[in-house]
Amino acid sequence: MLALWRSYPSAAELEARTPPDRDRVVDLVRGLSLLVVVFGHSFMALVVFSGSHAELSNTLAEAPALQLFTWALQVMPLFFAAGAWANALSYRRATSYPVWLSGRVRRLLRPVLVYVAFWVVASPLLLGWNQDVTLPLLRVSTQLLWFLGAYLLVTALTPLLVRFSSRPLLACAGWLAAAVLVDLSDLVGGTPALRLANFAIVWALAGQTGLWIFSPTRRPGRALAAAVALACAGTNVVLVAVGPWPRSLVGLPGERISNMAPPSVVIALHAITLAATTSLLYRPLTALAARSRVWRATVLVNAAAMTIYLWHLVALILALLSLRALSMDLPGYSTPGWVGPRLLFWALFAVYTTVLVWLMRPFEHLQLPWWDSTPSRSPARSWPYRLRATMSVLGVIVVAVAVLALSVTGLVGFPFNSAVRYAGFEFTPGLALILALLGLLLIRAAAVGEPRRGRSISEPGAEPAPIA
Repeated sequence: MLALWRSYPSAAELEARTPPDRDRVVDLVRGLSLLVVVFGHSFMALVVFSGSHAELSNTLAEAPALQLFTWALQVMPLFFAAGAWANALSYRRATSYPVWLSGRVRRLLRPVLVYVAFWVVASPLLLGWNQDVTLPLLRVSTQLLWFLGAYLLVTALTPLLVRFSSRPLLACAGWLAAAVLVDLSDLVGGTPALRLANFAIVWALAGQTGLWIFSPTRRPGRALAAAVALACAGTNVVLVAVGPWPRSLVGLPGERISNMAPPSVVIALHAITLAATTSLLYRPLTALAARSRVWRATVLVNAAAMTIYLWHLVALILALLSLRALSMDLPGYSTPGWVGPRLLFWALFAVYTTVLVWLMRPFEHLQLPWWDSTPSRSPARSWPYRLRATMSVLGVIVVAVAVLALSVTGLVGFPFNSAVRYAGFEFTPGLALILALLGLLLIRAAAVGEPRRGRSISEPGAEPAPIA
């Protein structure tokens, strides 16, 4: 096992592997977005230990004026944009959609397997130590997995995003119109379950913006980018002012409608605003990414991106438990004497995150015997290509729904002793994991057989809208 960490490349080695023609802005945007997300979670954390109980809240709920900061901290759409561009480039080189999709899913979920296994073991141990304190913290242990569910759906939609990329503004407008209709179906028709569709629609829109701004041939000029950014930001201001969409771009308890769970039309407009703003800043971002120190840090973050995203929440929980051991609360920013506990919390959070990421990052790239192998026998091998492609998409949908459900249920009471109702459906962590396994088996079974007949999609003219 020690060889696993020794074989992990250093920052200098990762930097040396950079192809000379690589657009470094994509990686810089993805890395910066991830770091902003990590900081945002630590910024919003608020815990008060009342006797033997832990009371979780959110600094944004305690101090509504701070909700304006979410308009700068909510950069998750850029993460989807950069990821969608990377998927599109990878898709160009593929000859079989089921095989390509299976590879992307396995690569994305590999670190999740270790993360979920950790919490399955750790949850009962922590509950046995001090349930009153640890139970509220453990309920959020899988909360961030919503991103995986949404990202899987966007990944499966890559061929569609590529097809639409020849007319990027029209494509974004189409996704935006769909998001509006879904929001209105809930506000007017009272069908909250239908809003779950925005997990795919809004984040697909964010992905579509990536194929717009990161493509050298599609990227808008400065005048158009400025006009789009101002128009979308202005529309968002009106929507929030008139309501019922809340001011916060992250979900808060007690809201009539959340901007994030599922994402609303406000997040959709915000995604376009961020993309257009990034396009405006492309030159200075290119110059920044060309600096050796900046690029070395960028490749280091991107090489462990999923590890950082998953395990920083464990670090946050450990930092809160450390404060509890010191008999300290983590108060809100309007509470007198908040500076000392908050600075100590951030210091502990930084140390724990660094240690955990260093320990767990090799698992993000570890090849697993069954997980990363192609099945030698499968009844689907002789099935028509389109049927196998449909199976792959269906499998991704099942896995995505399971991961989204797991983000709501947590792993307390694993496997079937804890049920959570969300959008009219009842889930347990065990049911969510069973669904995920079934979806993965479906994806794996479809990733066999000959590629589709005719030209490879990486050949000139084979794509309706080539990705530059």
